[in-house]
Amino acid sequence: MIILAKISTSINMLRNKDRNKISELQTSYAPDGVDGHSILSSFKALKLTESFSAFKNIKERGYGFKVVLSVLILMVVHSERQSIAICLDGFFGSEVGMKKDVFYRLKNRETIGWRMILWHIASRFLAITFANSTTCKDKPRYLIFDDTTIKKSGKKMEFIGRVWDHVTHRSVLGFKLLVMLYWDGVSSISLDFSIHREKKKREEYPYGMRKKDLRRQYSKKRVKESYSGKRIKELDINKITVALRLFYSAVYRCIKIDYVLVDSWFTCDTFIQAVRGVKDQTIHLIGMYKIAKTKFEFRGTPLTYAQINNRLGKPKRCRKLGYQYKRADVVYNDVRLTLFFSRRGKRDDWKVILTTDTSLSFIKTVEHYQVRWTVEVFFKEAKSLLNLGGCQSSNFDAQIADTTISMITYILLSFRYRYDNYESMGALYRSMNADRLRQTLDLRLWGLFLEMIQLVADLFNTDADELLQKMLTDPIAEQRLTQMLGNSIQETG
Repeated sequence: MIILAKISTSINMLRNKDRNKISELQTSYAPDGVDGHSILSSFKALKLTESFSAFKNIKERGYGFKVVLSVLILMVVHSERQSIAICLDGFFGSEVGMKKDVFYRLKNRETIGWRMILWHIASRFLAITFANSTTCKDKPRYLIFDDTTIKKSGKKMEFIGRVWDHVTHRSVLGFKLLVMLYWDGVSSISLDFSIHREKKKREEYPYGMRKKDLRRQYSKKRVKESYSGKRIKELDINKITVALRLFYSAVYRCIKIDYVLVDSWFTCDTFIQAVRGVKDQTIHLIGMYKIAKTKFEFRGTPLTYAQINNRLGKPKRCRKLGYQYKRADVVYNDVRLTLFFSRRGKRDDWKVILTTDTSLSFIKTVEHYQVRWTVEVFFKEAKSLLNLGGCQSSNFDAQIADTTISMITYILLSFRYRYDNYESMGALYRSMNADRLRQTLDLRLWGLFLEMIQLVADLFNTDADELLQKMLTDPIAEQRLTQMLGNSIQETG
């Protein structure tokens, strides 16, 4: 009862503190607030109408690329419309005679550079927002790498296989989606992505599938050097190798980056050397570290991080974050690093955060690293609201096209949210599809929600990150949380 009373009291305090922010969400929005004209206006605002001339040769049945892409985006934001014909009629009117084959053929074409198109739109977003921003020019810019499981249901889908899902801890049919996300302190957008499958050790079950099932999969002939041919090559390349390619492409395009944030999977010597090797700008890496056998030079002696931890003595106490922590300045392959060992209570295991920015304090390092959660929010919202990973086409080219369209839609919505005075991304989503999106987690409540999670984790002596990840991936927990947050909005209106 004492614990419940503490939780109740703290939640009420948090509600009162953010009462004004929550009450802003009471504005009513029309369910069809995002229509064809608003999509085209976003194109115009990003100056895509003129710059899409680079893709003027991409046509399908006489329709220009911008027109067809606009309809495909509209199909994403109005996902409740099951009929393509109804969606077309609502977008352009009955005088336009587009048929569904126009869209299927466009998505199945191997000669369309979807990666170049996504980069083109993302670059316009960054150029315009940076030039006109008054709130985030001095804030750190982050590049975040993470992967997620894209589940599929058809064994005959091209290149499909079984991949390991780290959330459910089991093998599932689908792909792994690697995303490079950019966060400028206000908006998060995907700059690039790659799709992967996992080669299995058992020869009789390559990619976790029986060989006869692999022979039954859809296939088509492609030019090896075509855009889709290059994407297919990425399927079996190590994700760290591809992530480095994506990172170098961002550097090549002169994207302003202060920190690269990664989890323990990507924190390795190769990534450290790549980040610190950039000459045109100063970029640092922050990531969790779990490679137990790696030896760092600590006080002139090569030691593993566990051995270093044992030599550091008693930990310090960070009252602001509620952590015990230790700091070790080390050298690894001629690169100066800082290792922070942290834990909540004496029974918790020590976690290691590695950073190449040796000037950072423990608090600042944790604050920077917590930005990595924006990619989890991106995955959650894009999957549930923008059909990310929902394509069931057997053609791998369509999988690439559909994923790109979902990410372009996210960029356009982020742009509209940023400059149309919406209080939250959730409010913008509700304007598209009020009935379905009313229960989504609103980003303006995210800070409140994280504080509440941290409070519960502290009281029950558990890890906040693990608790949050379980809640975001559990359907029952998600339903209860969204209902609770929805009630909070109504109570404070």
